[in-house]
Amino acid sequence: MTVIRSLRTTRLDAALALAFVAVGLVQVVVKPIAEPALGVVYVVGSMLPLAWRRTRPVESALVSSAFWLIPLDGYPVLGFVVVILQFFALGSWGAPRSAVVLVTLWSSASSVVGTLIGPEPPIAAVGAALVIVAPVLAGRLVRHQRQQSEALADLAAQLREEQRRVEDVAGHAERARIAQELHDVVGHEVTLIAIQAEAAASALRASPERAAEPVEAIRTTAHRTLAEIRGVLDLLAPDGDTGGATSDGLSDLAQRAAQAGITNSLDVTGRPWPGNAPAVLAVNRIVRECLTNAGRHAPGTPVDVRVAWGPHHVEIRSTNPTVARNGVVPGRGLTGIRHRAELLGGTFRAGVREGRFDVEVSLPATASVGDR
Repeated sequence: MTVIRSLRTTRLDAALALAFVAVGLVQVVVKPIAEPALGVVYVVGSMLPLAWRRTRPVESALVSSAFWLIPLDGYPVLGFVVVILQFFALGSWGAPRSAVVLVTLWSSASSVVGTLIGPEPPIAAVGAALVIVAPVLAGRLVRHQRQQSEALADLAAQLREEQRRVEDVAGHAERARIAQELHDVVGHEVTLIAIQAEAAASALRASPERAAEPVEAIRTTAHRTLAEIRGVLDLLAPDGDTGGATSDGLSDLAQRAAQAGITNSLDVTGRPWPGNAPAVLAVNRIVRECLTNAGRHAPGTPVDVRVAWGPHHVEIRSTNPTVARNGVVPGRGLTGIRHRAELLGGTFRAGVREGRFDVEVSLPATASVGDR
């Protein structure tokens, strides 16, 4: 599009220059401004460079002004129009600035000299200089405004691109958050189903009539999992319902885990803070993940969970025996716990100490997802 516009501009300038040259030549024939040969040279040399006023502004202005030193007995009718157009283009499109200044000085001197050796009175030399300088200054002003407009357009494009990138990052973060929520919701229940399925399989082999209880537990857990998935969008809302994440909910959670074969003890002191749904929900999710991790990675070992609600902080600690001796490689579960703690302005620590795997989380009472 820019190339097409440039071609159109070049054709327009060429047509304009030829029109001025034609009018000038007619004037030279009808009312000579110098000897015929000199008149033709002056008209063609000073007006034809107008065809390159925007593609070669410095060179065309320099060539055009060089012919002003030819002595004349008059002046072309459209000469001043040509000068204004030529030097406005020099100011608007000429570069570098030093070349524009030098050509302006040269052209002003040529105009003054040409006026002094012509038929005009000496005072006309002042106007001859102004007719050069004024269009150049006007052109520089237009150039400055054009550059500012282009800079603003570039800035707007950059801002749009940055906004798109921010939206992409936010979208990725939200998808990661939803994936973590689904992991927290489904992972625990699926672990329970897996444990119950193993119990049912063992019962079927040893005593089929005893398989009814674990099979019923699988059915109940599956229905509960579907309900959890349907409610995951509500649980994602920062100011939404807590989803039953109270102390009583923690007791039910521990009881279900125990029924599924994850031996645990739950000690809850204090009461949840009213009106702080994100923190209460986070405690529920963290306890659930601790039980799930213990059932998955240390089956058959008892898990001790302690939740202490204080006036300024809530402390969650989960510990269970482990044979691991090296550093813990965090999976999605521990990563989710850490992200929850950081999101609410809390702290997270997990590691093996004296043969036990400890997870410790502390959340401040003033934390809220909406505040961060």
